[in-house]
Amino acid sequence: MGFGTLFTGYFLLLNVTLFSITDIISALVMALGLFKLSSVNKSFGRALLFSYVFAAVGIFELAGELIRMFDPTLNIELFVTVTSMVRYILVGILTLYILLGIIDIAKEVDLPVLVKRGKILIPLTFIIYPILAILSIPNLFGDTKVLQIISFSALIFLFCKIIAMLVTIYSAYMQICMPEDNIDKGEKPSRFGFVNRYREHKAEKEAEYAKYKLEKLKKGMNKKKK
Repeated sequence: MGFGTLFTGYFLLLNVTLFSITDIISALVMALGLFKLSSVNKSFGRALLFSYVFAAVGIFELAGELIRMFDPTLNIELFVTVTSMVRYILVGILTLYILLGIIDIAKEVDLPVLVKRGKILIPLTFIIYPILAILSIPNLFGDTKVLQIISFSALIFLFCKIIAMLVTIYSAYMQICMPEDNIDKGEKPSRFGFVNRYREHKAEKEAEYAKYKLEKLKKGMNKKKK
């Protein structure tokens, strides 16, 4: 499912220190989820494009890490700095489009709590990622204890921001039904309670999706009348 795959890829962004090793995997997994979601909302389609660029940046990050590993004497500080700055900007843009997509769909299926959560995270996205991009520049403000505290605080804030984003994506996964979630209604009850609960949850999501498609159909008919 799109949201489930997207959640898995975004989860890897919790690696806020050694991200050069996991970013390419994160980008590719998110791209797979966003590809499935792109047919539902244009914002996910835009996020998909940026996930491809993010994957390319992940390759450069991994190359820089390997160069450092095999030839520590080689000066690649500028390369690492530019890559890191671009990385934060890309993740910020990617996150923004994911949030816009979730908000749009949540509005259509009447999930006000999810809409509110997404709108809260948007300004935080505009704040944290530009700050981290600037802090990626070495010796820009000198090497002071104050700067170290600011950098550490920014990483903690980023970690919390990613957690909040994961909660939002997971909420979308639990509450918004996509086309591939349809199940056979003729299934017999299972002997296992958790299986039956799972099927009930899937049936609820199927009903939500039917409502979503009906609303989309009505909007399309209204546009044609105009």
